[in-house]
Amino acid sequence: MKGVRELFEIIRTVSESLAGLLREYYGDTAYSEVMGLGVTGDVSRRIDLVAEEHAVEELRKTGLDLWVVSEEKGLYRLSEKPDYVVLIDPLDGSLNYSVGIPFASVSLALFPYQQLNLETIPQEAVGVVENIFTREWYGVVGREVYVEGRLVETYPAQRTGIASVYFDTVEDLKNLRDLFRNRGWNLRLRVYGSASLESAYASVGKIDHFISLTKKLRNTDIVVGYLIASRLGASVTGDVSPSKVFTSNVTTVGRIAISPPERLIGITSLNELGQ
Repeated sequence: MKGVRELFEIIRTVSESLAGLLREYYGDTAYSEVMGLGVTGDVSRRIDLVAEEHAVEELRKTGLDLWVVSEEKGLYRLSEKPDYVVLIDPLDGSLNYSVGIPFASVSLALFPYQQLNLETIPQEAVGVVENIFTREWYGVVGREVYVEGRLVETYPAQRTGIASVYFDTVEDLKNLRDLFRNRGWNLRLRVYGSASLESAYASVGKIDHFISLTKKLRNTDIVVGYLIASRLGASVTGDVSPSKVFTSNVTTVGRIAISPPERLIGITSLNELGQ
């Protein structure tokens, strides 16, 4: 078994390789072709499949005994006796990418196979989310959090008022507006289109809130943001738990809110927002 720093460098190298490939293919309309549906039921474009295949092959080359979980084809058993599980979202924001909006990311998280489905967050997990276009990255190395190589030890004190919110109905948004108004919180709404990156933003305090009321988010979307939040003390509420996130399959985590420590959105309030 390898140390967390060595494991992080491995997945960081895979992330850089994948992001480079995606920058190379950006703007080529042939890769926007819809090929069918992935295991999650979402549309799979050619670029989604190419990205997944590239990521899996790069992980295979590491020589680690791995299982890889991804959104297009599900579980890849690269070893009969895995030491680690890797959750990947090889292209989070593929709609943005395919229509020429340069906001998308790659996400990888690795944790010991023996810590599958535990009720606690794996302490030896590592993960990275990388913005394909700006190359900014957010990483977890065991208990430590890094933003573009800089160690971050505490959740920041300043507040931006920015909330990235995914919702199904206008009523959901009205309920959220009322909740924020009643608590005296600013609401500057943004929806960027890459949950992996947005959840990381909220977890390090670049934005105040990442909220999804759609019940459609998957563990591969938010695993790195979830890890960062747990390390820095951001509040996490919703239908999310370690046993749902750290699995050997793609799972739906349901509603989730990542917020500043003092702005906990209780589970009752979160459920009422999405009614």
